[in-house]
Amino acid sequence: MTEQKKSVWSVPSSPWWRFGIPLGGLLAVILGILAWVGFEVSMEMSSTDEFCTSCHNSPSRWVMDEWHNESAHFNTRSGVVVTCHDCHIPKTFFAKVWVKGTSAASHITTQLTGKYKTKEDFEQHRLALAQQVWDVMEKTDSRECRSCHNVERMDPAQQSETAAQFHEVLADGGVTCIDCHKGIAHHLPGALTQAN
Repeated sequence: MTEQKKSVWSVPSSPWWRFGIPLGGLLAVILGILAWVGFEVSMEMSSTDEFCTSCHNSPSRWVMDEWHNESAHFNTRSGVVVTCHDCHIPKTFFAKVWVKGTSAASHITTQLTGKYKTKEDFEQHRLALAQQVWDVMEKTDSRECRSCHNVERMDPAQQSETAAQFHEVLADGGVTCIDCHKGIAHHLPGALTQAN
């Protein structure tokens, strides 16, 4: 008797091949979906003002107090809600993941080393910290500002003459929002007066 030649492409008839591979694939898909949902939930939960300011004695908490009490981005004429992540976290996926990851590493290191034990410690470093944020905003052409503010849709007739002229230049490029709007949400370095 001669043995029958099996084709290279024939599927083995063992139960593993008939049931194990499809079930393994289905399990991989389910685990992938659960991982993605978990990732998205963690991204959302870590993008709240409460999360950002949850550390005691942190710069985030101190500058949030300024934003709450004095910023036009907190008490708005139209009631539009602006939060920490609207200004500090990009909307696009890869940029968001990068910024959240690097920010987390920086904030955790700062908390563990106790760099800012007091608000006075923070004030000594405020200019350097603010400059880091401004540099990023200049590099990204104020990407986060522009996610809410569209220069092309601004009505110059409802702005002061000076603001209208600057916004016209802004539309042409070469300057960006943060060039004129430093201190829009937080105190400018050195501009604080000590309370009490």
